[in-house]
Amino acid sequence: MELLNLLRDQPRSRQQAMMLQTVIGAVSTTAILAVVTMAAQTAAHGSPSLLLAFVLMAAVMIYTLSQNAVMTASARQVEQVIHRIRVDLFQSIRRSNPEVLEHVGRQPLYAALTKTTQTISQSLPLLVIGVQQVVLLVFVSFYLAYLSLPAFGLAMLFSVVAISVHMRRMNELAVMRRKAKADEARLFDSLRGILSGFKELRMSAARSDALMADFAALSREAQTAQTSIQKRWALEFALIQVVFYVLVGLMVFVVPIFAKDYHEVVVPATTAALFMIGPIGTITQAIPAITEIEASLAGIRALQRRMGEALDVAPDEHAVPLDGLVETIQLRALRFTYEDADGTPGFSVGPLDATFRAGEVTFITGGNGAGKSTMLRLLTGLTPARSGHLVINGHALSRAQAQAYRDQIAAIFSDYHLFRQLYGVDERSAGHAAALLERMDILDKVEVRDGAFTTVDLSTGQRKRLALVLAELEDKPVIVLDEWAADQDPHFRKIFYQEILPGLKARRKIVICVTHDDHYFDTADHILHMDEGRLTPAAA
Repeated sequence: MELLNLLRDQPRSRQQAMMLQTVIGAVSTTAILAVVTMAAQTAAHGSPSLLLAFVLMAAVMIYTLSQNAVMTASARQVEQVIHRIRVDLFQSIRRSNPEVLEHVGRQPLYAALTKTTQTISQSLPLLVIGVQQVVLLVFVSFYLAYLSLPAFGLAMLFSVVAISVHMRRMNELAVMRRKAKADEARLFDSLRGILSGFKELRMSAARSDALMADFAALSREAQTAQTSIQKRWALEFALIQVVFYVLVGLMVFVVPIFAKDYHEVVVPATTAALFMIGPIGTITQAIPAITEIEASLAGIRALQRRMGEALDVAPDEHAVPLDGLVETIQLRALRFTYEDADGTPGFSVGPLDATFRAGEVTFITGGNGAGKSTMLRLLTGLTPARSGHLVINGHALSRAQAQAYRDQIAAIFSDYHLFRQLYGVDERSAGHAAALLERMDILDKVEVRDGAFTTVDLSTGQRKRLALVLAELEDKPVIVLDEWAADQDPHFRKIFYQEILPGLKARRKIVICVTHDDHYFDTADHILHMDEGRLTPAAA
């Protein structure tokens, strides 16, 4: 079981400490039960015991301290487990390449890092409490057996039958909950469609009405499912209470039939039975938590295995540094072929042959689907080529140098993500941000404070300018811009081609731009054209 493996990973000293604290809590609770019954019998004879009062206070104090210690320690260990799972999964993600992430899927990874770990975080404390109650139930059962073996036997038999029936009904409820989650997932997917396709809905009343009807139907299904679950929970709660009352009735009316001297211990035995009610109820609620944790852990482990298998066959890309700064990049017969899930070859790119040099600006053109994005991923080392070589400064780039090579490239892809925090930028470089923001004509909209942009909630063109500011702050020898100018207004587009690009060239950057602005082709040193996966010099 994944849960057992997880628990075994904890330091043995912590496991022993928590178990000791749990046992102390159970012993102190049983002591409270014994002292209360003894005090009640003593008070019945008109002579309350001050000694028993002090013992009761001591037992309560010990229980409070041990319970607090167990819950605090378990909460700390649970969050340490969650932290390790998240970090391990994040490490796997950051070491992956785009193909692995596309194969695994972003949604399962996002769910594993958020919802799944939250499920574990919420369920593990309940499991810890369940373990506590099991230990407590054992000690209270010993006390009940000490008082009356027939009462103990009947209580155990009844409890086993009641828990078995309850668990079967809880499994049925779990099936209902899974269906309800599926209904909610469909409802949320429909909601995302409403928010993402808002403009399209406004453009067609018929489309909007049809989607609204579908959304309302899904909402009714979710409502019906949740209502059924709540009704079932209410019935289960009522049945549990009835079972407990029946157990007390058995102690009072049935056990005396089989035990001659039972009248002497009927009060403490009944009190012990009442004490057993709480632990049994908690245990029946904790058992489903094991299923939830197992399912969550199994899902995370499966993701880690899938990513690990892909990473195991790939060499370590962080092993070897580059010698000096990148001054030339050559593509020599680079090839890459996409494959379907069954391994059937699909669209191919290559062979690609080209040279990019420091102090030169190269434009790359081509229609949609020509392979430009794939070419950039090969060029930047994000995607390993099936064949051919990336030659850096006259030497073929090994996979062990891939990360060192990528560290010298500032890239703004068409599907870029702009982080608000200036990760990887030192404070000295960040000090130049104001001048760059002013140059990009967005200083009135955004600033850099405490190592972060004050906002990234800007228009598409302004966000790209902000991304270029970040690239300038990184000051890497290679800069790759994918359709950067497409969302700029005519005025700033002119500034980009006639001022920014020449400035990068003057600083001896290797500048590679995917663009279709033929009005500014004269600002490039070289123009390459991409068509059906092939890269050729553009016609003059």
